[in-house]
Amino acid sequence: MSTPKWLTEFTARVENLRDDAFLYNIRPKAENSNLTKRGAVLILLHDGVRGPEVLITLRSEGLRSHSGQPSFPGGAIENSESAIDAALRESFEEVGLVRESVEVLAQLPELFIPPSNFHVTPILSFWREPHLLTPEQSEEVVRAELISFDDLANPANRIMLRHRSGFRGPAFDVAGMRIWGFTGGILDRILHHGGFEEEWNQERTVELEP
Repeated sequence: MSTPKWLTEFTARVENLRDDAFLYNIRPKAENSNLTKRGAVLILLHDGVRGPEVLITLRSEGLRSHSGQPSFPGGAIENSESAIDAALRESFEEVGLVRESVEVLAQLPELFIPPSNFHVTPILSFWREPHLLTPEQSEEVVRAELISFDDLANPANRIMLRHRSGFRGPAFDVAGMRIWGFTGGILDRILHHGGFEEEWNQERTVELEP
Protein backbone atom coordinates (compact mmCIF):
# COMPACT_ATOMS: atom_id res chain seq x y z
CA MET A 1 0.00 0.00 0.00
CA SER A 2 1.41 3.38 -1.02
CA THR A 3 1.55 6.22 1.48
CA PRO A 4 -1.60 8.38 1.16
CA LYS A 5 -1.19 12.12 0.66
CA TRP A 6 -2.99 12.98 3.92
CA LEU A 7 -0.51 10.88 5.89
CA THR A 8 2.55 12.53 4.34
CA GLU A 9 1.12 15.97 5.14
CA PHE A 10 0.03 14.91 8.62
CA THR A 11 3.44 13.47 9.54
CA ALA A 12 5.20 16.60 8.35
CA ARG A 13 2.96 18.71 10.60
CA VAL A 14 3.38 16.75 13.82
CA GLU A 15 6.75 14.98 13.85
CA ASN A 16 8.73 18.04 14.96
CA LEU A 17 6.26 19.48 17.46
CA ARG A 18 7.50 20.15 20.99
CA ASP A 19 6.12 18.27 23.98
CA ASP A 20 3.98 21.23 25.07
CA ALA A 21 2.11 21.09 21.76
CA PHE A 22 0.67 17.73 22.83
CA LEU A 23 -0.38 18.83 26.29
CA TYR A 24 -3.98 19.02 27.41
CA ASN A 25 -3.67 18.78 31.18
CA ILE A 26 -0.80 16.37 30.51
CA ARG A 27 2.63 17.26 31.87
CA PRO A 28 5.82 17.03 29.77
CA LYS A 29 7.80 15.52 32.68
CA ALA A 30 7.56 14.64 36.35
CA GLU A 31 9.36 16.69 38.98
CA ASN A 32 11.53 13.67 39.81
CA SER A 33 11.65 11.56 36.67
CA ASN A 34 14.03 9.04 38.27
CA LEU A 35 11.13 7.71 40.36
CA THR A 36 8.71 7.20 37.48
CA LYS A 37 8.13 4.28 35.15
CA ARG A 38 8.38 4.50 31.38
CA GLY A 39 6.08 3.21 28.72
CA ALA A 40 5.14 3.61 25.07
CA VAL A 41 1.91 3.58 23.07
CA LEU A 42 1.36 2.97 19.38
CA ILE A 43 -0.70 5.54 17.49
CA LEU A 44 -1.53 3.29 14.54
CA LEU A 45 -3.05 5.13 11.59
CA HIS A 46 -4.86 3.46 8.70
CA ASP A 47 -6.12 4.69 5.35
CA GLY A 48 -9.75 3.61 5.47
CA VAL A 49 -12.66 3.95 3.06
CA ARG A 50 -13.62 7.24 4.74
CA GLY A 51 -10.05 8.45 5.06
CA PRO A 52 -7.79 8.46 8.14
CA GLU A 53 -8.49 6.01 10.96
CA VAL A 54 -6.74 5.25 14.25
CA LEU A 55 -6.62 2.02 16.26
CA ILE A 56 -8.22 2.18 19.71
CA THR A 57 -8.41 -0.74 22.13
CA LEU A 58 -10.75 -1.29 25.07
CA ARG A 59 -8.95 -2.48 28.18
CA SER A 60 -10.33 -5.37 30.21
CA GLU A 61 -12.24 -4.80 33.42
CA GLY A 62 -10.33 -5.73 36.55
CA LEU A 63 -6.90 -4.52 35.45
CA ARG A 64 -4.91 -2.69 38.10
CA SER A 65 -4.74 0.53 36.08
CA HIS A 66 -7.11 2.13 33.57
CA SER A 67 -9.42 -0.88 33.60
CA GLY A 68 -12.34 -0.76 31.17
CA GLN A 69 -10.96 2.33 29.43
CA PRO A 70 -10.31 2.92 25.72
CA SER A 71 -6.64 3.44 24.95
CA PHE A 72 -3.91 3.15 22.38
CA PRO A 73 -2.17 -0.24 22.44
CA GLY A 74 1.01 -0.12 24.50
CA GLY A 75 2.56 -0.63 27.91
CA ALA A 76 5.72 -0.55 29.98
CA ILE A 77 9.19 -0.40 28.43
CA GLU A 78 11.14 -3.46 29.55
CA ASN A 79 14.84 -3.55 30.38
CA SER A 80 16.90 -1.91 27.63
CA GLU A 81 14.34 -1.99 24.80
CA SER A 82 13.48 1.19 22.94
CA ALA A 83 10.13 2.98 23.06
CA ILE A 84 9.45 1.82 19.50
CA ASP A 85 10.21 -1.81 20.33
CA ALA A 86 8.03 -1.63 23.46
CA ALA A 87 5.05 -0.16 21.59
CA LEU A 88 5.26 -2.79 18.85
CA ARG A 89 5.78 -5.66 21.31
CA GLU A 90 2.83 -4.61 23.46
CA SER A 91 0.63 -4.19 20.38
CA PHE A 92 1.41 -7.74 19.32
CA GLU A 93 0.71 -9.07 22.81
CA GLU A 94 -2.57 -7.15 23.13
CA VAL A 95 -4.15 -7.47 19.68
CA GLY A 96 -1.85 -9.66 17.59
CA LEU A 97 -0.51 -6.78 15.50
CA VAL A 98 2.26 -8.08 13.24
CA ARG A 99 5.33 -5.86 13.51
CA GLU A 100 6.19 -6.20 9.83
CA SER A 101 2.78 -4.77 8.84
CA VAL A 102 3.61 -1.46 10.51
CA GLU A 103 5.68 1.48 9.27
CA VAL A 104 6.97 3.66 12.09
CA LEU A 105 6.72 7.33 11.13
CA ALA A 106 7.87 9.31 14.16
CA GLN A 107 8.61 9.13 17.87
CA LEU A 108 6.61 11.91 19.52
CA PRO A 109 7.57 13.76 22.72
CA GLU A 110 7.50 11.84 26.00
CA LEU A 111 4.58 12.85 28.25
CA PHE A 112 3.87 12.29 31.94
CA ILE A 113 0.67 10.68 33.26
CA PRO A 114 0.40 11.48 37.00
CA PRO A 115 -2.30 8.91 37.98
CA SER A 116 -0.16 5.97 36.85
CA ASN A 117 3.23 7.67 37.44
CA PHE A 118 4.34 6.88 33.88
CA HIS A 119 6.37 8.76 31.31
CA VAL A 120 4.80 7.64 28.03
CA THR A 121 6.25 8.00 24.53
CA PRO A 122 3.69 7.96 21.69
CA ILE A 123 4.91 6.23 18.52
CA LEU A 124 3.24 7.48 15.35
CA SER A 125 2.87 4.72 12.77
CA PHE A 126 1.05 3.63 9.61
CA TRP A 127 -0.63 0.26 9.15
CA ARG A 128 0.73 -0.47 5.70
CA GLU A 129 -0.46 -4.11 5.49
CA PRO A 130 -3.74 -4.49 7.45
CA HIS A 131 -4.63 -7.93 8.79
CA LEU A 132 -7.04 -9.55 11.24
CA LEU A 133 -6.49 -8.49 14.85
CA THR A 134 -7.06 -10.89 17.74
CA PRO A 135 -7.87 -9.01 20.97
CA GLU A 136 -9.85 -12.03 22.17
CA GLN A 137 -6.54 -13.84 22.75
CA SER A 138 -5.35 -11.19 25.21
CA GLU A 139 -6.16 -10.90 28.91
CA GLU A 140 -5.64 -7.12 28.81
CA VAL A 141 -7.83 -6.09 25.86
CA VAL A 142 -11.40 -7.05 24.93
CA ARG A 143 -11.85 -4.94 21.81
CA ALA A 144 -9.87 -3.32 19.01
CA GLU A 145 -11.51 -0.78 16.70
CA LEU A 146 -10.37 1.42 13.85
CA ILE A 147 -12.00 4.78 14.56
CA SER A 148 -12.49 7.23 11.69
CA PHE A 149 -11.07 10.74 12.05
CA ASP A 150 -14.41 11.90 10.60
CA ASP A 151 -16.21 10.44 13.62
CA LEU A 152 -13.65 11.83 16.07
CA ALA A 153 -13.88 15.31 14.54
CA ASN A 154 -17.70 15.31 14.41
CA PRO A 155 -18.81 18.02 16.89
CA ALA A 156 -21.76 15.84 17.94
CA ASN A 157 -19.30 13.24 19.28
CA ARG A 158 -17.16 15.67 21.29
CA ILE A 159 -17.46 16.74 24.94
CA MET A 160 -15.33 18.00 27.79
CA LEU A 161 -15.18 15.43 30.59
CA ARG A 162 -14.68 16.33 34.25
CA HIS A 163 -13.24 13.71 36.60
CA ARG A 164 -13.97 13.75 40.33
CA SER A 165 -10.26 14.47 40.86
CA GLY A 166 -10.76 17.83 39.15
CA PHE A 167 -9.27 16.79 35.80
CA ARG A 168 -11.14 18.30 32.85
CA GLY A 169 -10.23 17.38 29.31
CA PRO A 170 -11.53 16.52 25.84
CA ALA A 171 -13.42 13.29 25.27
CA PHE A 172 -15.05 11.48 22.36
CA ASP A 173 -18.22 9.37 22.27
CA VAL A 174 -17.60 7.03 19.31
CA ALA A 175 -18.14 3.36 18.50
CA GLY A 176 -19.89 2.76 21.81
CA MET A 177 -16.84 3.99 23.76
CA ARG A 178 -16.11 7.17 25.68
CA ILE A 179 -12.47 8.01 24.96
CA TRP A 180 -10.97 10.41 27.51
CA GLY A 181 -7.91 11.06 29.69
CA PHE A 182 -4.47 10.64 28.13
CA THR A 183 -5.87 9.00 24.98
CA GLY A 184 -8.56 11.64 24.53
CA GLY A 185 -6.05 14.43 25.05
CA ILE A 186 -3.64 13.03 22.46
CA LEU A 187 -6.45 12.50 19.92
CA ASP A 188 -7.59 16.08 20.48
CA ARG A 189 -4.10 17.39 19.73
CA ILE A 190 -3.71 15.11 16.69
CA LEU A 191 -6.93 16.44 15.18
CA HIS A 192 -5.88 20.00 15.95
CA HIS A 193 -2.30 19.91 14.70
CA GLY A 194 -3.13 17.59 11.80
CA GLY A 195 -5.73 19.96 10.40
CA PHE A 196 -8.70 17.62 10.93
CA GLU A 197 -10.41 19.50 13.76
CA GLU A 198 -13.90 20.94 13.31
CA GLU A 199 -15.33 23.70 15.48
CA TRP A 200 -17.07 22.20 18.53
CA ASN A 201 -18.62 23.32 21.79
CA GLN A 202 -15.86 23.15 24.41
CA GLU A 203 -18.24 24.39 27.08
CA ARG A 204 -20.32 21.20 26.90
CA THR A 205 -19.04 19.43 30.02
CA VAL A 206 -20.09 16.01 31.31
CA GLU A 207 -19.23 14.57 34.72
CA LEU A 208 -17.43 11.23 34.59
CA GLU A 209 -19.61 8.49 36.05
CA PRO A 210 -18.01 6.64 39.01
